[in-house]
Amino acid sequence: MKQTPFAIIKAAKECDAEAVDYIRKHFEGYIASQCLTTIEDELGRTHSFVDEDLRYQAEIALFAAIFKFQFKEPPDGFTG
Repeated sequence: MKQTPFAIIKAAKECDAEAVDYIRKHFEGYIASQCLTTIEDELGRTHSFVDEDLRYQAEIALFAAIFKFQFKEPPDGFTG
């Protein structure tokens, strides 16, 4: 998975709507893949779909994580 640039994380934490949306879009495929529900129809066939309630809860958790994110100063001598 491609990393989210530091500047975008910082802007999102400062409530920049575009940055928050960038992060939401960055994770939407992963979130959808983790929120799949499978059902079996009357003919015995299985169907998978994104459970929208789970997806919504996962996005809320993502937004909460953005605002709880803590930045740490790099150690002395760090040049990366």
